[in-house]
Amino acid sequence: MTFGIDFGTSNSVVARWTGNGTEVIRVDSAALPAEWNRPGFDELFPSVVSLRDIQRTLCFGWSAKCETAEPQDAVKRMLASRPRAMDEDESLPAGTVPEEHEVWFGDEPFRSTAVAAALFDQMRAGVRRNLREMEEAVVTVPANATGAARYRTRAAARLAKIKVKALINEPTAAAISYAHDFPGEGRFLVFDWGGGTIDVTVLEHYDGIFDEMASRGITALGGLEFDEALVKLVLAKLGTHPDRLTRLEARRWRRHVELTKIVLSQPGTDQVLFEPLGGLPPVVVHREEFEEAVEPLVRRALVPLDECLQDVGLTAHDLDAVLMIGGTSQIPLVRREVERVLGKAVVDARLCKPMTAVARGAAITAAEIDGLVPETTISVATSHDLGLSFEAGGRRGFATLVPRYSTLPARGTRSAMPAVRGASKVVLEIVEGDGKRAADDERTFPLARLELPVPQPGAEPPSNVFDVDYHYDRSGILKVHAKARHTGAVILDEELDCFGPDGTPIAQGLDRELERLLRRVTEPAVSEAVPVPPTTETSFEHGLSPESTGAEETPSLVVDGRGIMTAGRTAASPRPPSVRLLGSALTAIKRRYPDHRVVTVLGTDLVDSVEYEDRHIVDRGVGEGLIVTVPASSPQLVLSVAQQLDAVVVSMEDLTRFRTPHPWVTESGRFVKLARVDRDWLFV
Repeated sequence: MTFGIDFGTSNSVVARWTGNGTEVIRVDSAALPAEWNRPGFDELFPSVVSLRDIQRTLCFGWSAKCETAEPQDAVKRMLASRPRAMDEDESLPAGTVPEEHEVWFGDEPFRSTAVAAALFDQMRAGVRRNLREMEEAVVTVPANATGAARYRTRAAARLAKIKVKALINEPTAAAISYAHDFPGEGRFLVFDWGGGTIDVTVLEHYDGIFDEMASRGITALGGLEFDEALVKLVLAKLGTHPDRLTRLEARRWRRHVELTKIVLSQPGTDQVLFEPLGGLPPVVVHREEFEEAVEPLVRRALVPLDECLQDVGLTAHDLDAVLMIGGTSQIPLVRREVERVLGKAVVDARLCKPMTAVARGAAITAAEIDGLVPETTISVATSHDLGLSFEAGGRRGFATLVPRYSTLPARGTRSAMPAVRGASKVVLEIVEGDGKRAADDERTFPLARLELPVPQPGAEPPSNVFDVDYHYDRSGILKVHAKARHTGAVILDEELDCFGPDGTPIAQGLDRELERLLRRVTEPAVSEAVPVPPTTETSFEHGLSPESTGAEETPSLVVDGRGIMTAGRTAASPRPPSVRLLGSALTAIKRRYPDHRVVTVLGTDLVDSVEYEDRHIVDRGVGEGLIVTVPASSPQLVLSVAQQLDAVVVSMEDLTRFRTPHPWVTESGRFVKLARVDRDWLFV
């Protein structure tokens, strides 16, 4: 069965070829929350991964996006970018390749490729729930994706046991989908603006051939930046900053902002009532205010539009259709500005569905590869200049091998030889970027640093000439073939898939990393290293802290705070955990054990649920070492803290099931059970 996958920054979509058309597979619609149940949203799979707040198990899609405090999105951006922003006075050493981003879940880091693979794995599982099996697919990438993004995207799909038949650029996929539904030839301009990137592409469609002519874009400009602009607008209207929001509230704030943006983008909506959390008053956000706030972002997005037309020497009058795809492109201001600049109307969103056209086009491409779509040929062009980096008077020069907009497959050749007699190797520093700029420019991405061993180091350089062939396949994956000219011996013949400074292939070890990550779906992520508080303490307000003894050798007493803060509350109770109740218990504990240093253990899930007016009490306790926070509230982590401090444990649970792994709890004086009777605290 033939599938297409649009792997997006904010959302992904899976489609399949049905024989004469395409259909979208709803891989996560069962988890769609009611407030997000809008037309077409059931076709989306949010590209989000997270740990559940309480269970600390891994979740994906709508559950990760809307039900957790720390959702991890924009993984797609990580596949293309450097792991950290370089300072102005800092540069990568010659030949050094930037490392890959890492994403932390609990106490474990995972490479971005492994996290992306987990998302592909979940899409495959969603297709299986629809009684189908997705073993191969065409996967889309941004038109201006770097080599790193292409390799890592393909590697991620491969890890999820999805054979990648081809990588195709997103704008081309959208044009294929439109041309399939509304047959016609001509020049198309595709304005692709989604959650993370913007790409503007001009392509021709004639005699069943889709040929990219030019593409320009910005890799970090999209819906995420619009969300940030809306947050700043709301804060300005409030005249304050909700800097005391818990992670739970911050997550709700963020999703509320995104929903507000979506509602303001609907035709006929002029204003939205935004109700902040934390006791802040509601404010009305008008569409005019929102458009004024995001107008600078729209201006930036129009730059690649102009550049793209200039690259091919065309004007808007030379275009037969303008397609706008991606969620951000549907904002009314964006559509109006594109129409104003081009002086012509864009294709109606009902004729080229902005959120699913890319996946549909990918499915059609997969069918074309299988020979199921006669008289159709899809041709993709390179989006960057491919070249070699070399020393050039303090900067790195850029020698172009394959120019931008070369139709794939594409090839470039160049000879190489040692600079001096006696050299043992010839180094090839391969880069992608703009050949008109220096190779150490921030917009140039180093692909690989290859070393060719010199066959006869003692001979003159002309006797050690290499003929090197650089070949892009149809998916834009680069292969390098080098042979010694005088002997014909093949020195190098490999596909470039290394992006680590040590030349480690990106797939090495990722299968085990993905397996470890997916175990988190059922196994809670628990931090092994529990921070130990300082040996002294300082009192703080509302009776949460007992009096300090000031003695460094004071015996310790560790309190299981969860049972106390939720005493008398059921799972169905709407009341949040009580800081006042904990303060009351600690006062009784300190009265009973005046010579002990008291430390309270709380899970971050519990801390996130504390009432707004009491959060500063908990924050202060954490800052002063009187409260230790752990990833999730559990007696086992309480015992871990107590064992490190050699402390007495106070809990409202009897801890019977933990006495085998922690036999020291059975020792005399190591465990005290706390009980609440009416308004009194009793010690057993």
